[in-house]
Amino acid sequence: MRDPLGGIRGDEIKKSNPFATDKSNALKELNESIDWFEGRKRKSDKSILQQMRDGTWGTEEKIPNWEPSEDSEFNGFDVILRWAGREITRVKNVNKKEAKVALSGVKAFIRGINPEAPDFTNPWVVKCYNVTAYFNDLKPAVFDAKNDTVEHPHLFAGIKGEDSARAKNRFFKDIQRSITFVDKALEFLEFVELPLRSRPPAFRITGTKICKPTFKTSITHFDISLLFANQVILTEKNIPLARAKIALASMRGWLRSIDYEKPNLEDQNLKKCYEATKLRTKPGRYLKVAPEMLAMDEGGTSFWSNKLHCWVTGHFDSNGEFHAPDWSQ
Repeated sequence: MRDPLGGIRGDEIKKSNPFATDKSNALKELNESIDWFEGRKRKSDKSILQQMRDGTWGTEEKIPNWEPSEDSEFNGFDVILRWAGREITRVKNVNKKEAKVALSGVKAFIRGINPEAPDFTNPWVVKCYNVTAYFNDLKPAVFDAKNDTVEHPHLFAGIKGEDSARAKNRFFKDIQRSITFVDKALEFLEFVELPLRSRPPAFRITGTKICKPTFKTSITHFDISLLFANQVILTEKNIPLARAKIALASMRGWLRSIDYEKPNLEDQNLKKCYEATKLRTKPGRYLKVAPEMLAMDEGGTSFWSNKLHCWVTGHFDSNGEFHAPDWSQ
């Protein structure tokens, strides 16, 4: 009798390497993710008819290795290491420049994996291998803790996101927030001479938080304010339109030049900004907190760190016991 399969035989299981296959797929997905991030268009592998049949037509395709941060205030991104469809880890809330670096770090990590002889001194290689092992009924790998002195390149090329000291820096976040106010004010002035209906919808307004016409019936002169951490630091009134644009551009340059790690508090305007951040983020300022969480000058244990530029607070554990803050910060 003829062979129904025409003599075709599969490879022996022991000759195939599912870890190598997963590496190839992970690298392919990462390259596609980088293409999306760089703005390069990528055509779908499926026709419209195929998409309609499987119910995916008209739905947004999920990008495997990055996504907008859910809680980002400044259009941040999460960069993700995925393996065999599973998320291994991610770095959260990084800006676009940092996201590019982090994606490059993930790519270097994946390309550096040796499927034939995985390096189990690297915990991330172990985690990836164990995902493959789970789906292919293989014996899981064990992290080689004896060789924990072996140094491996940082998975995200040094990008730490929310775990970085900058993420804790409340002064830095207020600087970024003030810059967004200036950017919006500059855009507003570019359209202010147009009739309201001719402007983009976002700028069909009479003014912004930091830029308002001096006179309600005229758009020739404007009052410009430096708004920082909910406080008006300074205001200049009755500035002609052309000079108002220059003033805002100068304000943006001043904000961008601030050293958020070592601010020069001899600059009186900068000192006012710094104190405004301390006041805005002070425990109990806007929300009621436990007495232990209040600032030390109010009978609590929290204190301002000139190193991290944020309030360092204690916490309550699952048993309700209070733990004082780390004084070394």
